[in-house]
Amino acid sequence: MNRGTVMALHRSSAVILTPDGQFVRVKRQDRFEIGDEITDYLMERAVPRLRRRLIQAGALVSMVFLVLIGFLVFRTPPVVAYVTMDINPSIELGLDASEKVRELRAVNEDAKALVEGLKFRGRDLESVMKLLADRLVEEHVLTKDDLEVVIASVPVKALEKQWENNVTLKMTHILNEATKRGQPEPSTKLEVTTVSVPKEIREEANKNGVSSGKMAFWLESQSQGHQVSLETLKSKSLKDIAASWGGVDKVMGKYEQKQAAKDEKGPDDDRDEIGKKNDINDKKQKNDFNRKDNYKHGTQDKGNKSDKDKENKNKDKDKNKDKNKDMNKDKNKDKNKDKYKDKYKDKNKDNNKDKDKNKDKDKNKDDKGNNNDRKDRKDAEREGSGDKQDSGHR
Repeated sequence: MNRGTVMALHRSSAVILTPDGQFVRVKRQDRFEIGDEITDYLMERAVPRLRRRLIQAGALVSMVFLVLIGFLVFRTPPVVAYVTMDINPSIELGLDASEKVRELRAVNEDAKALVEGLKFRGRDLESVMKLLADRLVEEHVLTKDDLEVVIASVPVKALEKQWENNVTLKMTHILNEATKRGQPEPSTKLEVTTVSVPKEIREEANKNGVSSGKMAFWLESQSQGHQVSLETLKSKSLKDIAASWGGVDKVMGKYEQKQAAKDEKGPDDDRDEIGKKNDINDKKQKNDFNRKDNYKHGTQDKGNKSDKDKENKNKDKDKNKDKNKDMNKDKNKDKNKDKYKDKYKDKNKDNNKDKDKNKDKDKNKDDKGNNNDRKDRKDAEREGSGDKQDSGHR
């Protein structure tokens, strides 16, 4: 019995895929539908191999095309900016270019209950902010005593300044509306400070477990001479910290002025400032670690004694090294002295040899002189005897 699946329909014929993978052309019947499995058909002729390959290639191309279209349509747009909101719960939202929320994160422990179970992905900023504002009012976070908010925007892609301003204005408006509903006095209004910070500050904030707005506030307060630890920054609200400094707006107002000037120069100044703060923190952490380590092994005095013992041992080692160096120097001096003595002896030997040679030369000269004197005497005697003989003959 013939069996197959209908793959294509034409006017008078149909293409069937058989169980063994062949495409065959059969006479079309009215009951045929694409995808139906049929068992009784009349085979006309097999589809040529080339056409079969073309059909397979066309099906593959269609599948790839559909996958690409699905990816382009359904892919998640990237985050172009992060916006943090500090009351004391610190919350961060990641927005795409269409101002839709793609990420929502509780920066500290106080904010975890506020964002838990909140449906945000792909929703516009206004709807997500309304839900957050309602929760802030329900949890009595936005009250008469806590009406100061810092909103910091952190662009991670190229954005116009107006885009950031629109986002912070929308967030401010929604928070103000929620505050009016939650307060008996409708005239109540939030004190909202908005700043724009570079992504390098956000990276540093993530390392220290605080929001971008708090990190910008901390850096600016340090530059103005205010001393506040990171632990205090994490646990307290910015309003409480800046109460004795004239308020958050006074501190961050100077930051905005500096940031406007830095935008013309570039982000290098921010990086340098962050680097200096990191060096200070590293030194503090090392000192804290050394103190804790001393307390683990006993009292701090014991730790100091052990440090002194180590220092004394190191000093003794250095002294021994110096002694060894001095001994080696003395040995080298002795060797050099011996060398000089040997050289001096060799020179004396050479000088003695030269003296002996000179003596021999002098002896030879003396012998020659004596011989010459003897010859002269003999010659004189001969001449004298000759003269005597001549006179005798005469």
